[in-house]
Amino acid sequence: MKFSLIMCTLGRSVEVERLFESLASQTHENFELIVVDQNDDDRVKVIVERFSHRIEIVYLRSEKGLSRARNVGLRAVRGEVVAFPDDDCWYAPDVLSFVAGRLGQEPSLTGLTGCSVDGTGRLSQGRWSASCHLINRYNVWTSATSYTIFLRAAAVGAAVKFDEQLGVGSGSRWGAGEEVNFLLAALRTGATICYDPALRISHPEPLQKFDDKAFARGRLYNRGFGRVLGLNDYPWHFVLYLLARPMLGCLLSLLKGDLARSRYYWIATSQRMLGWSDRE
Repeated sequence: MKFSLIMCTLGRSVEVERLFESLASQTHENFELIVVDQNDDDRVKVIVERFSHRIEIVYLRSEKGLSRARNVGLRAVRGEVVAFPDDDCWYAPDVLSFVAGRLGQEPSLTGLTGCSVDGTGRLSQGRWSASCHLINRYNVWTSATSYTIFLRAAAVGAAVKFDEQLGVGSGSRWGAGEEVNFLLAALRTGATICYDPALRISHPEPLQKFDDKAFARGRLYNRGFGRVLGLNDYPWHFVLYLLARPMLGCLLSLLKGDLARSRYYWIATSQRMLGWSDRE
């Protein structure tokens, strides 16, 4: 089973090298790394040249925008399974072996997703379900993020591409949600995707403190979150549930006197609402 790992990158080099090292240490060695470089300089190209004798690398460039870059990478896929590692994530040595084993043993599965952990093994990047299950349009929100998705390449057809108006660098108001939107498109084609919390991909926790950077990120990401709810016609009661959770966090944080956290949750609530109601 050959993997095609599409890594899009902008502005990073140390983290990129860490990912490359983790890939060079994989026990399952049948993969290609498709690097889609959006930098204006050669910081990543230098790393690619240094690792080219250790792993199979396809080097591409694209215009800025994460979803645009991933679509460029998808056109170059030659493997049987597609994945989308972030340039600041890294794999434990058995990650590809684990996925190959599950998909090999269960041919009815179209894909597999896992959860995100930080460098200490603690869950990172949001809430995660604790149980193994098939993904549907309601549980997908706690069952995947972009770098924990592994799909059979045959399932990624013309109807399953990244919406280039969603995600980091899109130039739109919707700075996230592209991976959930991508999985929802796959589900509509009949894909059977399993979430398994035993599959763990390492990634730093981005929300270390509630400061201006976190607030700006919260606005962009939660507006994208809401946009995906609107694009995929979620019922109002489910939207209300996803608005109520951060609103409750806002109120509880306020009662505890944690004003920064309360502000962050208010931003999450209001921006999800704005993204959902935006029908442009």
